[in-house]
Amino acid sequence: MEKKISSANVYKVAAYAASAMILFFLLMKLAGFVTIAEFRFLNLIIMFIGVRYSLLESRKSENGKLDYFQGMITGFMTAFFTSLFFAVFVFIYLSVDHNLMDYLKATQPFGSYLAPASAACVTIVEGIAGGSIISFAMMHLYNRDNNPG
Repeated sequence: MEKKISSANVYKVAAYAASAMILFFLLMKLAGFVTIAEFRFLNLIIMFIGVRYSLLESRKSENGKLDYFQGMITGFMTAFFTSLFFAVFVFIYLSVDHNLMDYLKATQPFGSYLAPASAACVTIVEGIAGGSIISFAMMHLYNRDNNPG
């Protein structure tokens, strides 16, 4: 019997993680820290929590076992959809907030080439890369837990 990915769980976890990233972004905007680009790396903590939760739910639904390939797909898909949902927000926000877009163009490497769409693409790539690394590391931990020896 082939195991199936619970896509509803992946979408739900991704929506919650992306919502947390959006909330974090808006809090940074209110605090006046939105121009500090390095804070975007704190999104990896939110991504970590989302991917971990998704993998734990998958493992729980399989009675404590999580196949390596199945877990990698689940973690990767969670990271992909979280990044996609957040990138849609970034695109809309940067299309509206021209001051932030102008600031990014003036201060970031290759900023003169930035547009809301390219910034959203960078957001997706960063999220997928970080989420894939997190999934890879988590699956090594969970795979070790599955094979006591």
